[in-house]
Amino acid sequence: MPSVKVLPFDPKLGYPQKQLVKINNTAYRLFYRWNYQGNFAVLRIRRLEDDEIVFEGKLVEKNPFEIKDPQTYETLFVILPWNVNEKTAEVWVFA
Repeated sequence: MPSVKVLPFDPKLGYPQKQLVKINNTAYRLFYRWNYQGNFAVLRIRRLEDDEIVFEGKLVEKNPFEIKDPQTYETLFVILPWNVNEKTAEVWVFA
């Protein structure tokens, strides 16, 4: 049964911000930024062990994304942006 967690985001820091997280015993760096022209949040997820970007894209509420390994296309985990606006980014992760 997969565990559900929320990716770290500190609303006091706002956008842009970086966070470190461990998912399935693998470390990732999260980089959140706000696109002021398009009025949406962007998330980049970088795997630290090989410095590979596994996801970079617009966060659309209630629209899940499968995060896949760029070489093998194996699903690593799934993210679900739940509450995303100019002040916060609540993104669930299913691992």
